[in-house]
Amino acid sequence: QSRKSWIEETFFKRECVKFIPPSRDLHRCCCGRLIGEHSWQESLPPISLCPGPRQDTEEDWSIELHTKASPTNAYGTIDFQDTATRVCRAKYIRVAVDSKAEALLQLMLREWQMERPKLLLTVQGGSDNFTLPPKVKQAFSKGLITAALSTGAWILTDGINTGVSKYVGEAVKVFGGHDLRKRNTVGITPWGVIDNNIDLIGRDVFRPYQPLGNPLSKRASLNSFHSHFLLVDDGTLGKNGCQQGLRRKLEKHIQLQRIHPRLNQGVPVVCLAVEGGPALVSTVLDYVSSVPPVPVLVFEGSGRAADLLAFLHKQTAVDRPLDPDIKEDFLVRIGDVFRLDRAEAFHLYNLFLQCMEHRQSITIFDSESEDQMAPDAAILTATLKGTKACAAEQLSMALAWDRADIAQKDVLVYGQHWQARLVGSLEQAMLDALVMDRVSFVKLLIDNGMTMSRFLTVDRLEELYNTPQGQTDRFLQHLVEDAKQTSLPLGYRLSLIDMGLVIEYLIKGAYRSTYTRKHFRAAYSRLQDKVSTDIESSPFWSLQNLHFFRTAQPYKWRSRETTLSPGLDDAPLLVPFNFNDLFVWAVLQQRQQMALFLWQHGEEALARATVACKLYRSMAFEARQSSMDDIIAERFKAYSLQFGQLAVDVLDGAFRQNEQMAMKLLTSEMEAWSHFTCLQMAVSSCHRPFVSHSCTQTLLTDLWTGPLNMRKNSFLKIILSLLLPPAILLLEFKSKAEMCHVPQSHEAMLFGLDPVKSVPAHEGTDHMVNRTVLYLAFLMLFSFVVLVKMEDQPSVQEWLVIVYILSTAVEKIREVLMSEPRKLSHKLKIWFSEYWNKSDFIAILLFLAGLTLRWHAGPYRTAGRIAYCLDIIFWYVRVTDLLAVNQYAGPYLTMITKMTSNMFFIVVMMAIVLLSFGVARKAILSPDEEPSWSLARDVVFQPYWMIYGEVYATEIDVFVFASVSTACDDGIPCPPASFLTPFLQAVYMFFQYIIMVNILIAFFNNIYFDMASTSNKLWKYNRYRYIMTYQERPWLPPPLILLSHMTLGLTQIQQLLNTLLTNLYSKLHEFEEKCVQAYFHEKSEGLHSSQINQIRATAERAEEMCMIMGEVSEKVNFIQESLSDLDCQLGQLQDLSALAMDTLTLLSASDSLHQEETRLAQCGSITASRHILPHSWTLLHRSGADQDALNMRRLMAKSCKSTPPSLLKGLTLVETMERNNLMRLAHDIPFTPVSIFGEEVSIYSLEEVPSDADPEFSTVSSWSSRGLSAMLQPLSSEEGSLDGGLRQGCRVLCTWAERDVLTPGLVYVVKAFRPEVVCAWQRYFHGSTALQLCLREIQQQRAAQKMMQVFNQVKPDGMQHSPRFLDVSLVLWHSNGQWLTIERNMSGDFRKYNNNTGEEITPYCSLEEMLLAFSHWTYEYSGREMLVLDIQGVGEELTDPTVVMADNQRGEMLFGPDNLGDAAVNGFRQKHSCGICCRRLGLEGQKCERKRKCA
Repeated sequence: QSRKSWIEETFFKRECVKFIPPSRDLHRCCCGRLIGEHSWQESLPPISLCPGPRQDTEEDWSIELHTKASPTNAYGTIDFQDTATRVCRAKYIRVAVDSKAEALLQLMLREWQMERPKLLLTVQGGSDNFTLPPKVKQAFSKGLITAALSTGAWILTDGINTGVSKYVGEAVKVFGGHDLRKRNTVGITPWGVIDNNIDLIGRDVFRPYQPLGNPLSKRASLNSFHSHFLLVDDGTLGKNGCQQGLRRKLEKHIQLQRIHPRLNQGVPVVCLAVEGGPALVSTVLDYVSSVPPVPVLVFEGSGRAADLLAFLHKQTAVDRPLDPDIKEDFLVRIGDVFRLDRAEAFHLYNLFLQCMEHRQSITIFDSESEDQMAPDAAILTATLKGTKACAAEQLSMALAWDRADIAQKDVLVYGQHWQARLVGSLEQAMLDALVMDRVSFVKLLIDNGMTMSRFLTVDRLEELYNTPQGQTDRFLQHLVEDAKQTSLPLGYRLSLIDMGLVIEYLIKGAYRSTYTRKHFRAAYSRLQDKVSTDIESSPFWSLQNLHFFRTAQPYKWRSRETTLSPGLDDAPLLVPFNFNDLFVWAVLQQRQQMALFLWQHGEEALARATVACKLYRSMAFEARQSSMDDIIAERFKAYSLQFGQLAVDVLDGAFRQNEQMAMKLLTSEMEAWSHFTCLQMAVSSCHRPFVSHSCTQTLLTDLWTGPLNMRKNSFLKIILSLLLPPAILLLEFKSKAEMCHVPQSHEAMLFGLDPVKSVPAHEGTDHMVNRTVLYLAFLMLFSFVVLVKMEDQPSVQEWLVIVYILSTAVEKIREVLMSEPRKLSHKLKIWFSEYWNKSDFIAILLFLAGLTLRWHAGPYRTAGRIAYCLDIIFWYVRVTDLLAVNQYAGPYLTMITKMTSNMFFIVVMMAIVLLSFGVARKAILSPDEEPSWSLARDVVFQPYWMIYGEVYATEIDVFVFASVSTACDDGIPCPPASFLTPFLQAVYMFFQYIIMVNILIAFFNNIYFDMASTSNKLWKYNRYRYIMTYQERPWLPPPLILLSHMTLGLTQIQQLLNTLLTNLYSKLHEFEEKCVQAYFHEKSEGLHSSQINQIRATAERAEEMCMIMGEVSEKVNFIQESLSDLDCQLGQLQDLSALAMDTLTLLSASDSLHQEETRLAQCGSITASRHILPHSWTLLHRSGADQDALNMRRLMAKSCKSTPPSLLKGLTLVETMERNNLMRLAHDIPFTPVSIFGEEVSIYSLEEVPSDADPEFSTVSSWSSRGLSAMLQPLSSEEGSLDGGLRQGCRVLCTWAERDVLTPGLVYVVKAFRPEVVCAWQRYFHGSTALQLCLREIQQQRAAQKMMQVFNQVKPDGMQHSPRFLDVSLVLWHSNGQWLTIERNMSGDFRKYNNNTGEEITPYCSLEEMLLAFSHWTYEYSGREMLVLDIQGVGEELTDPTVVMADNQRGEMLFGPDNLGDAAVNGFRQKHSCGICCRRLGLEGQKCERKRKCA
């Protein structure tokens, strides 16, 4: 409701409230409306509708004085009905011509939810329909839509379905894609020129709209492929042009808006000029002469004004005046194109010259030019060059459009100039590109010399983290709150230390971020204190701008930034690899494409891939824990898999190139990533494919076996060496070079800084075996201790067990203290995250408790012994960890672990069923129990064992088995309702034993089969932990491990005294960089190989087809040439033969003529006395055809006699050759016989018979007594279907007809009334309604036909045309019994001259004027009782008229259903304008008649 009220309070419509007619049309107001169409709410209608001569000049119509503004009454959504393939809808509103541009923009952005424009494409051109050349149309359409979609531009047009706006709609249809809701194509259209605009009236409505308008109407319909419409109302009707002022205001206001919230550049505007009339020249001049200028791109070849602008632009390329000849030719072209006289053409020529004064803002696009750039690039380039913006502003525009290709081609062309003078602008552009997530621009700036070490500072990095990103920003704040275990205040600004805590929180474990280390915290604190001091000492310091200086200081206060760096104890604030910081920022900001791009730059690509995999995986977990949208968690998971696959691919490529270097990549510590290794990070992120890779498994195997060569040593040799140490000499070991990739010293923990240090060759071999043997010995001793009687003092065996467990406890303490985290709580948290550490802690703690108790006598010693008994369970279970390393036992242990961890909820459901039965059973059978702990045992004891099949059969029924304590025995009454326990037990056994147990078994079975396929991969993943468990421990097992601890301490002291740093990272980084490059090269080749192969194969096939077609074409051409030569020769022979025959005939006739003349001369005396009868008397027995032939021969002979012989020979030769050519042409035309096919129909004709009153001179129409048969074949739907308002038609072919009632071989049109029309008229004709309607339609056309015959007889001789109406017959279609009408098909340009409401076209020729006069003549001829309207047809052949009769003359329905009666007559009288034909027929003009009546 508030939205509707705001729209109606802000936007208005305008209505004309005063009738002021122009001098040329007194019945219509200057606004274009009739007097009855005006609104008189506030003023009375004028007394005189025919003003005098003085009134004509008293007042001129104006919008301000004679229109009234009122709240708009038309806005909502248009649903276009002209397409069935897709839904086309558009927002629209009717606004006044003086509306504010600010309100319009607010409406479009807030109410219509349009995206803010980054470019405004205003299309200007012709409003009438015109034809664009195919190349120009393709370039315009594709360039316009591509530029709009790639930059997020708005397109402004007139919005109508004609002219250039129609081409814009077609471009949106073809190139706009299927998602048309994202279109921003705005039509600014005059309200008064819209056809059927009354249908759009309504407040916040959904209106269906048919854009196919009336062809007789002078209005235009809206284009269905526009997304929004501003319908500009100035109070006029049918007048165009009022929208241009509002459109220009809106363009200027949009031009003042910011192209992006981060950029100060305004929205650029560019005009596209296509075709157009003289008004386009003024529009272009207005654009290019404005401040700032609006660039104009002219499409050459589109026609009229655009071509003239392109021609003059090329001629004035050199600063010199036009040649007189060119100027004169150009003036002539202006006059010819626009049909202007000399003065008007010269005025328009001056406008052209004024446009050329700003030719730098005009760009010509020639689609025919070979070196012309792409049309979308031409539009954007013209925008950059035409706005006269500086290089930094042009770069900002290209950045907002995300068109790096335009920036590279047109902006960053002077690289050295940028580096020297505009480094600050490049740094600001880099920051904007990162914030706006413009990956292509970041790449472009890096390629143009931008370095991260120079660009990236603490404040810029913090600004990147504090960039508002909506949901992403809120999620990052949630992570900070979880990491800091506190809630953040509103408007809290994230710091790098906060980001370090988030990174540690996500990676977990012992990871320590660089941002949280001590030296960084100290340097960061000093930097912030220094900045705050400098800001407070500045004269314009305030609390409000403190936030600004924190973000802007590094690149605004250059002098102060340089003074801060030396004071930080020469400790860099950021990590050496600055791309790592940007990479982590992109990951935390969920910018996947940016992260993928930054991953390619810098070093440690494999490490960054595993880090991103871990971060995304942890973020997905946090998203699920925070109950966020599942789509977010799935997106994080997909990102994690993508980086995980990158890590596997790079590792695979490195392993193929160099196995040892690849394993060094896995084992090298990464200083920038808390001294983690890639393998540690992959395990932390549960990246199983990475850990299961051959490279990782080979490394783990080498770590497990050590230098021992397992391929050449059997297990018997290893066992023998354990039993007999001298047998170690029989074993074979790997060389030092083969083991250089493996950290050999246990002091290095896992991946120490001293990877080349060597130890005795057998150390790695005996590591696990010695531990296993001693551990098994420890279990045997411990078992002996708990099985025998415990004495007062510990035995030797017990002392050995005590020493073993205490030394194990010391080792566990060492593991905790030597771990990476700083805080003890963090160390303990990480240590307890391992399952076996928890188990060992409980086992050691329980043993210590038992050891303490066993020193006391009595029950304490017994309790201590029981603690020993329970504690040995944990140590026996620990043996399974030794089996996990085995390739065969490991997968089964993985399955058992999975089953145990996933059976929790099923066990809970089973416990619920058990308790429900156990409590009810115990309560029924023991109603008098006293409170005790035994109740809990009794509740679950027997029901639990029933799960395994023990049903306690003797205790099921207390009435049968008397041995139960609660049974009815010795007079003791039975417990109440004890008979229910058997029933309850039966139900319990059914649910628990049959259902729940089988569900548990099925669950285990499902897990088994699911993990059977992946168990090997899971085992490989878990194998890392098993191996690392022993690899990280000292070599000597407990209790000798204390010696290893002493050695480790001495080694650490020695390392502190003699620090030796070996830098092997450079070679690894070079190797890794080569692997990454090879990976992308292989990927690009793989991506394009299939496409290239397909293109290559297609090209080869095309070449083969071209060769074959060329050969066929050559053969065809040869055959055609041969046939042509043969035809010419035959033609010459025929010509010579015919000439010879004609010559012989002529000679014979001449000889006979001479003989006749001689004979007549000899008989001259006889001819004087004898009368010769006329020749016609002697030929009375000949037929008419023979007589005509004889007369023709006489004429020919006479002509031959009177023609000179030289001329006679030429004429004879010409006639002969023409006859032969016609004969050859007749042979060339194929003859296609028409077979008798189709459907049988009966034809009833309306015949003319003599009248009974005057049989000689008058006739009447009468139907034929019977129908004549014919065969009609309907044509295909593409060429045969017709459609009208009341009837539907179809073209048919006549294949046979009885008595030539139809002509076989001709095409006819059959017409039938629509079903809804037949239903509407059934109340008048209760019988055969369709037959009655067809009869009246035929009679109507016959009446018009007779009046046309009379009209042709009485019209003046000067009226040359003789129009006629077609004959119509009645058809009965036998197959369905349907009555139709049939008439001959007319081919040609079908025109409609007026309709049955009185509207008529503007006549442009004598035929059109004559047909309009015929309607007026019928009205006067019939005594104003009948009027023939709806005149239509092809040329002089007419059909489907409407004979209108007044309502008092009509009765039921004399003629057809389209007779509108008095409404049609009155409409014709108001709208018809008499012309020359009406005056020549003696008809009084309609305008004069109305004027006389008015007076």
